[in-house]
Amino acid sequence: MITDKDLEILYYITQKKYRGILDGEPDPMSLENMNKEIHLEEVLLKSSLNDLITTIVKVFKNKYANPLPIWTGIVDYEIKTKKENSKRKDIKEIQSEFKGGVETDFGGNTEYLDNLFMEFQTPSQVFKDIVKNNLQGKTFTENEQNNKTTFVISNSSISKIEVTPSTFHLFINKSSFIDYGQ
Repeated sequence: MITDKDLEILYYITQKKYRGILDGEPDPMSLENMNKEIHLEEVLLKSSLNDLITTIVKVFKNKYANPLPIWTGIVDYEIKTKKENSKRKDIKEIQSEFKGGVETDFGGNTEYLDNLFMEFQTPSQVFKDIVKNNLQGKTFTENEQNNKTTFVISNSSISKIEVTPSTFHLFINKSSFIDYGQ
């Protein structure tokens, strides 16, 4: 099971004085943070699919989380072909789209996670309930059409989630981006 303690690393903001090579000092938390990220990647890889979906909704529901430890935990990326493959056997296809156009704390442009799509090996009717249960506390609408349920969320870094028995598609509000200094 994935704990809140496992997820704390997704909200760690690197102090500005340690970003890049500004004064030559590394962030004193860098080794500890790297170990926490590796631990989270291992937990995400071994967790149940239900726990993975729960975690993704949970970490983005209230504010934008640093998506990189999640991405590196479940995605095997081929640099030459720019193809993403799932590290998990229960995910048939995975695609994450990072888009530019958000500003870093230093005024430069960077990318944010715009959306994440997963297609599962085995369909299940529980994915819709997992999303709905984990959106509790937020205002959202739910619309079902042709076996696809769309949740539109207010006041969240998640703009909407589309779920079917075999797919999960998360969309992020661009304006919710937080520069974690990674």
